[in-house]
Amino acid sequence: MIKISSKKTLAVCPICKKNKENSQEKYCKNHNAAKKLLKPGYLSWLKAYGSVSWDEFLKRLLDLEGLVGDFIKEIVEYEFYFQ
Repeated sequence: MIKISSKKTLAVCPICKKNKENSQEKYCKNHNAAKKLLKPGYLSWLKAYGSVSWDEFLKRLLDLEGLVGDFIKEIVEYEFYFQ
């Protein structure tokens, strides 16, 4: 949290440290949007590759250097390594 005054604090994204628009959300709007794309992406991988665990999906995304957007990569790294 960033202290603005003695009464008000702004919540920040734990990944990029930018202010969150909604303090109820865990991440900033960009990282929230990236996280929301992970589940549909995972379901698409399940259809294409059969049985793939969530952790294996995240590992494979990290191996796709240059083919995965920065926000996706950052959210995957954070979710995989810090959760």
